[in-house]
Amino acid sequence: MIEGVPSGMSENKAYQRHLKRVVVGAVHRWSVVVPPEFESLCRRELETLGLAAAGSGEGIVEFSGKLRDCYAANLHLRTASRVFCSLDPFRAGIAEELRRCGSAVPWELWLNPRIPVRLEVHVRHSRIEHEGLVGEMVLSGLRKRFRERGFPVPDEWRPPPVPAEVSPEDARDSWRQRIYVHLRNNHCVISLDTSGHHLHKRGYRLRHGGAPLRETIAAAVLYRVGWNGSLPLVDGMCGAGTLAIEAALMARNLPPGLTRPFLFQHWPSYGKATWEYLCRKAREGSLERKPGPLVALDRDPDVIETARENASRAGVADDVLWECRDFFSFRPGERGLRPGLLLLNPPYGRRLRDGGESLYRELGAHLREHFRGWQAAVLAPSLPVAGRMKIHPMRFWKIEHGGLPVVVGMARI
Repeated sequence: MIEGVPSGMSENKAYQRHLKRVVVGAVHRWSVVVPPEFESLCRRELETLGLAAAGSGEGIVEFSGKLRDCYAANLHLRTASRVFCSLDPFRAGIAEELRRCGSAVPWELWLNPRIPVRLEVHVRHSRIEHEGLVGEMVLSGLRKRFRERGFPVPDEWRPPPVPAEVSPEDARDSWRQRIYVHLRNNHCVISLDTSGHHLHKRGYRLRHGGAPLRETIAAAVLYRVGWNGSLPLVDGMCGAGTLAIEAALMARNLPPGLTRPFLFQHWPSYGKATWEYLCRKAREGSLERKPGPLVALDRDPDVIETARENASRAGVADDVLWECRDFFSFRPGERGLRPGLLLLNPPYGRRLRDGGESLYRELGAHLREHFRGWQAAVLAPSLPVAGRMKIHPMRFWKIEHGGLPVVVGMARI
């Protein structure tokens, strides 16, 4: 019996047979939501898992597969935001047709009625123009379907009261079933979220020192510079430790989803044995220790302690040498480190008086003097600020973090 699923579902043999045929055993179309600048990286990740990407664009990478492939994608993907299941499309030119087709969707095979649903509707070039009406018709059809089959009807999700000590982001991530409804040219596609919390929430970063780097961005930067764990790595301004932790996880081939829950684990179709098998195989395929040295620095002792705690939860605390030290006093040659990868995520913008321009000039001078032969990836708020380092040639990769533009400058020093 799946925890939280009504007994009328989990103990009904006819229902369970139908579930295995329609959901568990069938091939479905899955949509991976990913920042547009990470699409090629995500496609490469899927191919590594043996899942051929069928198409991509507008921040979506698609693949076909069974339910266990959805489990594997959630478990292993490092750059993705969410994984959705796209149900069979249907035509809906008028509101009543939308409601009728919505009630024909086998919702009871997919959704746990104990979990509130939240619809997000997008309409383009259709006879039904009002997004509220589209959502109302789909929700009405969903409720009708559950009632007719004698199952509890899911509630509509309502934002919970937010205690003062809870961040708005954590409040928004309360458990609910996201349902995306896309009505375009009078054709409707319904997609179901399988992930639950955003995939950057690996489960290890419970504390941070302010303005933390998203785990998905850290992984994308590491992929972009070709990190494989064999060379030394220095995270010169580690903060909460995200870059160093993601580097250690990648070097040891530990998937990012091992330490967190997923929404699909609450679905009627959840196969606990299948999930545990995938996790066990992932652990068996990982390395006991990181191959090369990994050093993480920060001049704030409290920040270093926070980073160490986060790494411990991720299971990689012993793979990183944590040092409370200012980066400008660090010289890799004095430590006997051969050239490897240097990562820097300096403070910038409003946190610095001149937007960070003087800091980046100092960084460039320090790198040219002490990190010759190293590959560097440095985050900056803009191209002009990154250019203050005067390291040539440098390639630039423009991404977004929290809705703000960020530049990653990459160079062989």
